[in-house]
Amino acid sequence: MKFTGSIKNRLITIILSVALLTSLIGYGSFVYWYMNIQQKQSLKLAKTVGEVLGQNIAKLIYLNDISAAADISSQLKSFKQLNTMVLYKLNKQAIFQYSKNNKTFKTIPLPNKQNRIYKVNSNNLTLYIDANYQNTHLGYVQFNFKISSIMDIIKENINMLISILLIMFILSFILASYFARKFTNPILNLVEFLEKIEAIESFDRRVIINENNEYGKLYEEVNTMLERIKVSQEALAIAAVSFETQNGITITDKHNNILRVNKAFTKITGYEPTDVIGLKPSMLKSDVQDNKFYIDMYNQLNKYNFWSGEITNKHKDGHLFKEFLTINVVLDKYGQIQNYVASFIDITSQKEIEKQLKEKDDMLVQKSKMATMGEMLENIAHQWRQPLSLISTISSSLVLNKELGVAVKQEDEIEKLNKINDTTQYLSQTIDDFRDFFKPNKTKQHINLEKNYKKTLALVNSKFAALDINVIENIEQIEVETLDNELMQVVMNILNNAKDILQTKENQKRYIFIDIFKDNEFAIINIKDNAGGIPKNIINKIFDPYFTTKHKAQGTGIGLYMSKEMIHKHIKGSLEVENIKYTYNEIEYSCASFCIKIPLK
Repeated sequence: MKFTGSIKNRLITIILSVALLTSLIGYGSFVYWYMNIQQKQSLKLAKTVGEVLGQNIAKLIYLNDISAAADISSQLKSFKQLNTMVLYKLNKQAIFQYSKNNKTFKTIPLPNKQNRIYKVNSNNLTLYIDANYQNTHLGYVQFNFKISSIMDIIKENINMLISILLIMFILSFILASYFARKFTNPILNLVEFLEKIEAIESFDRRVIINENNEYGKLYEEVNTMLERIKVSQEALAIAAVSFETQNGITITDKHNNILRVNKAFTKITGYEPTDVIGLKPSMLKSDVQDNKFYIDMYNQLNKYNFWSGEITNKHKDGHLFKEFLTINVVLDKYGQIQNYVASFIDITSQKEIEKQLKEKDDMLVQKSKMATMGEMLENIAHQWRQPLSLISTISSSLVLNKELGVAVKQEDEIEKLNKINDTTQYLSQTIDDFRDFFKPNKTKQHINLEKNYKKTLALVNSKFAALDINVIENIEQIEVETLDNELMQVVMNILNNAKDILQTKENQKRYIFIDIFKDNEFAIINIKDNAGGIPKNIINKIFDPYFTTKHKAQGTGIGLYMSKEMIHKHIKGSLEVENIKYTYNEIEYSCASFCIKIPLK
């Protein structure tokens, strides 16, 4: 059965149907009960008749007394509901019959014991009892009583039944309408409230009810739902704005089929959404990356649910572009992959700028090296003056002796030639050190910091000696993995700056202090001088590019800048400076302290 119409009408129909059905069932139950009562009363009456007629039945059976039969018939006349009676002997022979209207009828054989149950046929009830007298079983008696049938009962009470049903219908309708209104009003109010919410599309309002029942719980759930919708709506608004950012966004299903892209995707790739929906992101492949690249990508996605990196893809018009891509995996409540969300940004211009900056840095490095080379050539020239003078003196002496025919002992001649050889070896080593210093080498290698420092010092030591600069060393044996030549260049820049400032200090002892030691996870190279420190107004500027306190003809302003860049970017360490007080030989000096930190790992 299918109900249509409003909940209120449906409820009234249900209540009326239940009320009428209940009335009919009640009346049917009453009729059934009444039929059972008739049967029980008839059985009780039969037993009473049997007891009343017991003596006469005994006379009739044992004595064959005809007068007893007359007495039985006379007594049975007083039982108006009894239609007929048949008396059977123990051998099941019918010996007496009675009829209310004195008509003879055909008796039926006595049924077997299991079939001697009461039977109802229309208005007739047939039942059997044992004929007993003084605890003696004499035979069997069949009674046929007149009873009212179900239809008789209904016909007798039809007017009352109709009246009761009509009263029940009216009362049920009144009660149904009342309770339907009480039941449906909260729901109708809720529907009206939700229709208003839908009309104004505002989820700030809340429904109010003062009932501590299922309706109260329903209204609370509605309010909770509205709050969640409001939060979700706000989140969706934020997500919608976030989705349409400058980053290209691609959302795919678990099979990597594209479901949605944003406007930035079209702007970066040239493809409209209709071009790519249903396809796979591999349509953008440029073949710059090999298959191993993509295998590693998806292995990481499966392991960490995340991947990011640079990738080169192909634009719709065919040109290649670089992008920085981030892929996140969205899992369902069972932990299975539901979606892939990819966000990327075009970094082609950025990479071009980085390339230009690198070229600029390389140019600055080259300029720095050229400036250092000038100083180095000056140092080499200074270092070579005395060895060359020695070679010239010894060789001139040997030539002069030969020309004048002066006899020279062989051992003296060998000694002079050995000095020439030693000196030329020294000059050759100086050239090797100079060549190694400028050799381009970007491969990190295990080096000993003391040896690295000693090679650097050897290139500037002649100038230090000429200026009477004393180098005080406190060095530990430390090995690190770093860039040998770049570290030498940084130390060289700092030593040359210290030399230049000490050169201006007259009438005082000139010192440079070198400390090499370990501090936790770093190797430290600390270089100090006693030149009085760096003025406070420029100490924060000395690492700026092209900043110099020297005359333009003497300084480029890129030495310390490039030193800091090389330590930070290439060696992955740090270079800092500060002014400190330092005591040596019981004399306190103001110092500029340069600290180079190199990671041990």
